[in-house]
Amino acid sequence: MLAVSVLAYCKPAAEQQGDPSANPSEEPSKEPASADPSQDVDDAIYAKAAPEVKNGDKVLATNPNMQKFLDEVTYEDKDCTDPNSTKIYDYYGGYNGKTYDENGNEDPNGEKVKNPNSDKPCSYSIRWKPNADAGAITTHLEDATGWKADYSSKAGTAFVDITNLVPNVKYTYKSTAADGTVMAEGSFETYGGVHQAFFANACRNGRDLGGWKTADGKAIRYRLLYRGGRMNYGETVSKAGREEIVRQNVLAQLDLRGKSDVNNAPAVPGNDFCAPVIEQGGKAMLTDVYADGDKKGLNKTKECFMFCYNSVKAGKGVWFHCSLGRDRTGTLSILLMGLLGVPEHDIAKEYELTYFAPVGYSVSSSEYSDPDDYYFRNTHCAWVYSEIVPYFWSLAGSGSFADGVEKYLIDVAKVDKAVIDDFRSIMLQ
Repeated sequence: MLAVSVLAYCKPAAEQQGDPSANPSEEPSKEPASADPSQDVDDAIYAKAAPEVKNGDKVLATNPNMQKFLDEVTYEDKDCTDPNSTKIYDYYGGYNGKTYDENGNEDPNGEKVKNPNSDKPCSYSIRWKPNADAGAITTHLEDATGWKADYSSKAGTAFVDITNLVPNVKYTYKSTAADGTVMAEGSFETYGGVHQAFFANACRNGRDLGGWKTADGKAIRYRLLYRGGRMNYGETVSKAGREEIVRQNVLAQLDLRGKSDVNNAPAVPGNDFCAPVIEQGGKAMLTDVYADGDKKGLNKTKECFMFCYNSVKAGKGVWFHCSLGRDRTGTLSILLMGLLGVPEHDIAKEYELTYFAPVGYSVSSSEYSDPDDYYFRNTHCAWVYSEIVPYFWSLAGSGSFADGVEKYLIDVAKVDKAVIDDFRSIMLQ
């Protein structure tokens, strides 16, 4: 049986090589774990299970490769003109031209790794001693924020895997069989820097904007604003993925793609849906307007912002995405985080987290001609970030980055100040 210490890291899947020894941001919990409910069970039963989480554990929610970058890197405001200032290439994530050994350490004699899956959050399993006679099992999971969800397991199974955990909260769990037998129960705590989101079978480069701190000490609420790669019914999202999407409060979808690949319906039937049809990110996206029909003269970014505002006002989390979750998605993410008061130097770090997604997301096929020339280009000193961040700063005058974003929304996008204030009151805690 796989033993997990009181302080547990997620173990990357077989295809997810990397350094699992990211520096912990907190000391290990000293609370003793309860007796293992799965003791004396053949280890083979858990061969396909994620690492175990036990009562009293404290576990890392964020992928350890991403967490290491978050723990160690600090940028400065307005530091988006010098390409040498980025630190992202020092970390094991999306392919950057370097070679690594089997443990994810840089090694000139190692292999070139193009798909480390560092955009996937940690997964854990809640385990129990199997008893087919007890019937099907329902695991109820909830956290201290008030979020709760149920997971179903067939009779005779011995575990349930859980993922997409919010960092820095306490979870309680209880697994109950159909005959009323309690198979497992307890609580555990999480830590980490980012609430990552992965929805089977291939909804990639996903992360919650929740948890990022503002300049005045507040924090963005979790499970309301998610950024990510494409979310397509049947293609990137399976039935199980759709169930997890709803569990994570993703009840609205904002598709930022252009005419060639935009959805005409949400990936999860019944979810709210908006598709303004946007061809590129950056400053062009901020200033683009509709030129036909009832939307004549409407700023497209205003439509995106108002969809996000109306969704979170109704308590519905939004997954906003383009194809890869980088340029158009990055543009809107910078705007939303900036408006909410996250310091620009932290927005720079969040922007670079797309590096941890696999090739195909962190690097698009249009960016290389040689199969060995995969490397991340969307640093905070390139393309979208270095184009629109100075633009917002120029609007701020002597004020903050948030002031510049607000001025853009009011003067250019024509968003009412009262809406902006309400959005902030909803999103900040």
